[in-house]
Amino acid sequence: MPSPAQGKAYSGRLFSGATKERQEAVNDVICNVFLRGISTRDVAGALKPLLNTALSASTVSRITKRLNPLVKEFHRRKLLDEYQFLFLDGITISVKGALKAKKILVLVAYGITIFGKKELIAFRIANAESTPACESFLNDLFRRGLEGKNLKMVITDGSKGFIAAIELVYPQAKHQRCWVHKLRNATKRLKKADIKPFKADARKIYNASTHREAVAAFKNLRKYWHNIAPEAVKCLERDLDELLSFLTIPIKEQFHAFIRRQIRTTNIIERSFREVRRRTRPMGCFTNYDSVSRIIYAIFNRLNSKWEEKPLIQFTQFI
Repeated sequence: MPSPAQGKAYSGRLFSGATKERQEAVNDVICNVFLRGISTRDVAGALKPLLNTALSASTVSRITKRLNPLVKEFHRRKLLDEYQFLFLDGITISVKGALKAKKILVLVAYGITIFGKKELIAFRIANAESTPACESFLNDLFRRGLEGKNLKMVITDGSKGFIAAIELVYPQAKHQRCWVHKLRNATKRLKKADIKPFKADARKIYNASTHREAVAAFKNLRKYWHNIAPEAVKCLERDLDELLSFLTIPIKEQFHAFIRRQIRTTNIIERSFREVRRRTRPMGCFTNYDSVSRIIYAIFNRLNSKWEEKPLIQFTQFI
């Protein structure tokens, strides 16, 4: 058995006299621990007492390459056409370039099925949230089975690339603009003292019981604020129809508050991004695209497994 000091320089087998079966078993343990949300550095530390050797993060990373076939399978698997809400967004990650680190975008699709099941459906690495990149991403979902026959609404943060792609791939679905992102943009045009009262008036719009009441609430906001903060008002008015799409979905009254809160923003997918950031922040910069794909797959796999037996029952209660 190698000493901890020898283990730091490890670059081959975990045990000098280990059988192939023992080696494979240890490698499987490392991959399973990695899939359960532990970083490469923490995997090494967690297994040190068991293996009586110190594994480097690079060693663990090398062993987790055996996940690559599972990543490919995830990207190619057939999709059931049972999604009623589709959330689209992207998260930025740093990857090493030839001379310096560069930013890449991971496009993500998150869905809620007709059975209330939450699922991180797919991801794709892109250079930007451009229309061609977003269209290619959605076309791939369509080809794999997500044709949108049950799709009621697609929710985005306002990305022009995704908006254009939705019109091409899922034109039958309603489009909802995220209220959080829209208010963030609107309040950039306000004086600091005006932000809180403006948000209070905006809250009356998205908390309205009906579409008609929401339009009336916006008109009241516009009447009061159009001279004080005309650009902020225009920011809301420009996309008002898409901001109020969530009020046009027929929902049983007892589930109004819960479901509408879920579908009027992209918060539901942003919560998953928090886990991505938690896992990726300590790594700083990834070596290559494959290492990004493995960590994203690991996170998605763990969250999807966690949600498997926890459907959102309210989403099965539509009229």
